[in-house]
Amino acid sequence: MKLLWDSNIKQNICGSLLKVIQTELEELSAKLQSATFGLEHMFREMGQIYEAHASVNRTTGELNWSKYPELAAELMISGHPVELMDGDAGHVPLTWIIRLLDAVIKKLGDKRIFVLSVLGIQSSGKSTMLNAMFGLQFAVSAGRCTRGAFMQLVKVSAEIQKDFKFDYVLVVDTEGLRALELAENTSLHHDNELATFVTGLGNLTLINIFGENPAEMQDILQIVVQAFMRMKEVNLSPSCVFVHQNVTDIAAGERNMEGKRRLQEKLDKMAQLAAKEEVCNADCFSDIITFDVQTDVKYFAQLWEGSPPMAPPNPGYSESIQELKDIILTKASKSKALTLSQFKSRISDLWKALLNEHFVFSFKNTQEIAVYRKLEVQYGKWNWALRCALLNIEHQLHNKIETGKLDKVDRSYLVKEMTTTQEDVQKAMKTYFEDDEDKEILVQWRGRFESKIKEFHDEQVKEVKRKLEEVIQQRNTCKELDDKKAEFENKLLQKSKELAHELKDKAKDEKELQKQFNRIWDVRVSELAAAAPKIKDISIQDELFCILTDLSIEWSLINECKKRGKYKNMPKIGNFFGYVSITKGILAAKAWENVKAALRLNTLPYEEDQRIRSFIAEVERQSIEKIRTKPVASRGYTSTYLHEVASNVKDKVKAFESETKTYTFKNDFTVDLLLYVCDIAGKQLLKSHEEFKTNNDLLTHFKSKKDHHYRIFVSYCEGNSSAVVLGELICNKLKDSTVQAVYNMTAMELADEMMHSYPPLSGNKANLEKHILKSLAEKEDFDSYINYLRRPRSHMESFITEEVEKYILTEHKDKALSTLKKNVKRIEKLVSDAVETATEYVKTQGGDIDMWLEEFSSSLEDELAFSTNYGQNFGDINDFDFFKEELDKGIKSIVEEMSRLTIDSMEQFSERPDQLLIDHKCKTCWSECPFCGAVCTNTYEDHSPNDHMVTFHRPDGIKGFHFRDTVELSVDFCSTLVTRNQAFYPNSSSDQAVPYKEYKTAGGKYAEWSITPDNSTLAYWKWFVCRFQKHLENYHEKKFKGKGEIPSEWKRFTKEDAIRSLEKL
Repeated sequence: MKLLWDSNIKQNICGSLLKVIQTELEELSAKLQSATFGLEHMFREMGQIYEAHASVNRTTGELNWSKYPELAAELMISGHPVELMDGDAGHVPLTWIIRLLDAVIKKLGDKRIFVLSVLGIQSSGKSTMLNAMFGLQFAVSAGRCTRGAFMQLVKVSAEIQKDFKFDYVLVVDTEGLRALELAENTSLHHDNELATFVTGLGNLTLINIFGENPAEMQDILQIVVQAFMRMKEVNLSPSCVFVHQNVTDIAAGERNMEGKRRLQEKLDKMAQLAAKEEVCNADCFSDIITFDVQTDVKYFAQLWEGSPPMAPPNPGYSESIQELKDIILTKASKSKALTLSQFKSRISDLWKALLNEHFVFSFKNTQEIAVYRKLEVQYGKWNWALRCALLNIEHQLHNKIETGKLDKVDRSYLVKEMTTTQEDVQKAMKTYFEDDEDKEILVQWRGRFESKIKEFHDEQVKEVKRKLEEVIQQRNTCKELDDKKAEFENKLLQKSKELAHELKDKAKDEKELQKQFNRIWDVRVSELAAAAPKIKDISIQDELFCILTDLSIEWSLINECKKRGKYKNMPKIGNFFGYVSITKGILAAKAWENVKAALRLNTLPYEEDQRIRSFIAEVERQSIEKIRTKPVASRGYTSTYLHEVASNVKDKVKAFESETKTYTFKNDFTVDLLLYVCDIAGKQLLKSHEEFKTNNDLLTHFKSKKDHHYRIFVSYCEGNSSAVVLGELICNKLKDSTVQAVYNMTAMELADEMMHSYPPLSGNKANLEKHILKSLAEKEDFDSYINYLRRPRSHMESFITEEVEKYILTEHKDKALSTLKKNVKRIEKLVSDAVETATEYVKTQGGDIDMWLEEFSSSLEDELAFSTNYGQNFGDINDFDFFKEELDKGIKSIVEEMSRLTIDSMEQFSERPDQLLIDHKCKTCWSECPFCGAVCTNTYEDHSPNDHMVTFHRPDGIKGFHFRDTVELSVDFCSTLVTRNQAFYPNSSSDQAVPYKEYKTAGGKYAEWSITPDNSTLAYWKWFVCRFQKHLENYHEKKFKGKGEIPSEWKRFTKEDAIRSLEKL
């Protein structure tokens, strides 16, 4: 028993001594590692000093720390390795590296580089291989000599540059995976990070394996395969070559074939394992990356013949190095080089993603996003070209319809007329996708954008056909009215001619002429009044009152809501609590308690407020669209139009209530919504009805023409010939149409000019958003911000109108007037040429005045509408040269009058340039971030399969997002929240929380958004929250306090800082 006791004591003592000795050895090893000192430590110190001073944006003393990157750049250009990743801290100093590469770009230019990286187990000969291959200076020795990652520039000779797409090879050497020194302090995660980082950086990655032992290969292969799988998931596609070093007999073909087979099996197995971990589909390694085991595996001889230090170098090693170099160059010739600036962005993108828990979820390819944004701008230009061409065709056909020369529009004709423009656009697209410097990135979107262009073309052709068919239908409807107008004018002309012959001796007696003209005028107008009923005015308010009472709404409630006037600002209401009645419904007890907790604060849960607000916006949009389709301007108003809108609103409210579980709307919500929507619809109906009345009320029409007909009568009395009188009639007809044609041409040209060169309107949606936010900051008006936040589409439309007015009426007024004058001359030439052509044609053909009028009208129809039925009263005209002279005089008078035209308001344009741009710019995606409400910055509606996204999110509290069961508004950015271990409640009536990191699993609108984890936030919104803190608190009836207290550092941002930060958008 005593012997057993002694034995146990000895074992315990030995075990304790062993632990003490191991601890001492680890401490000695750590000291030894810490004692190493090299130039990389000086580089590191420079970088840390620079980053520290850059973070506070100042210099200290006499030293200018901004020179540090330039000094490091000179060393890098001279061929010295530069530390990319701090090997001790496992950190990439982004600010330092980016400034260093900026300095390199400044000195060399944005050179093209081929990035070659290497991965392998510690002491497998990675650095030795690179040094031998390129004559580099990476540190080599037994043990862990490379720490972190280093990069070194290798200049390519002019001869090689001719055959390759790059000027430099940038070699990235890394520390060994599975380093013994880090065994206790690191994990598979560290190696995965390193492998992912250097694999993502490289065009080609060398996978260095020491020997052929499958057990040793197992460790590195799993890491490497997982890294390549991550690259596939984020659309990066590096290539790889496996290098087996220290192979005893590289000439043993059968043995090497067996080794390659085993490697292929291992890679396939690792691919399946990695696929499970990364939640990705892959059955074999070739599913992840293009890989040929026969050509992408290289066996190396041993470096030494025998055992060092006395062994000589092995010539076979040098031969293997040269063969590998040839393989690398072959692959490089087929690879797209990166520019230094693209490489800089790639470093930043990869490292920011690696700092987050889920790399694939976190990765944001800055270069790819920038290329996509450029593509959006180009796509906008292609769309605009198609839109403009179709507008011109629409104008031409509209003129033919107005002159009665077209009564049917064929789709095939529209498509044929668009052929040239469509081919030009297709050619421009082909050139862009095939010749752009980023064509390798663009290729992934080519098919989708070609389809989108075709869909847009077909959609626009369909829309133009619909609009022209409406014009034809309108003309057919008004044919009887037009015939009556023509009949009235011809009879009046005939009577005037006869009366003038009787009164030719009294031509100078103005009173007598006026008296006689009024007599025949009154007779004709009386006849007309008896035959044509007068179009009545309408009272929208009276109509609405009747409609609402028909819908069983009490008149007292209608009057009360009108008097209160709350309906006028319905979309801008911050809290809809007062509009609802709470009901438990089918809620579970716990969910009901959650709702009651919110109600005690006199507020609805945030999600419900947002649902109601979105519902109001959607009902408004649908109602406006419904009214726009009604032919009020062509056929007149009927009360059924407004009744249809009101009924639809009431039905929508009922449908919305049926989907809610916790509340129903009070009656005053329905009435306020009806008043709000019908007020907007009523104004549009009234405007269209006035247009209809102006164009279709015969008495109104002819009263406006009385002075003109009196002048014709006086002209007859003065003894003027038919040629003179018809010339006056034609010039009077031309006056209005030429002025309108000039304004239409000018509107199109100015809109096109702004689309291509006016900064606020010339880019994509993100650019437009930037200028909207800048404008809001300059105004510093809270109500304008609320309009932007609550009604983003309406605000964008208003902003475009403001910018167009500013461009045309103030900032570029001279340019706009110059365009107007140019179009006056263009129309003058068009009309003069038409007179010349018609005169020569009639003289050649021996025709009459009807032939002349027909030819004249045909010559003008592409640019302006002109038709007349005066021929029957002027059959005595046969001196067409004299007739031409009279017309030339009249045209000269018209041109003189048009030369005095100005642009004082948008109302002068029948086709407003701002509306042309609104139609083009606002047909976009309006999905809002489910957390902060930021609008998706994808320029086009259907951008699937891409998720909704926005460049910068906002603090959630701006939209009213608050902590549950409190009145504390949130100051968190959702792009930051998705990096934290916090959760949110997708459903206000449920206790089911979803981690922010897994927000997509909440489904619905959450699954449709891509919110990239990113700690970089926009100073603009921090300034906004501080500047309008009280306004936001009063609006939402909540406070920025407690968990939602505004960080003190936000208060240092000025308006100028906020506007400056928008340049990041």
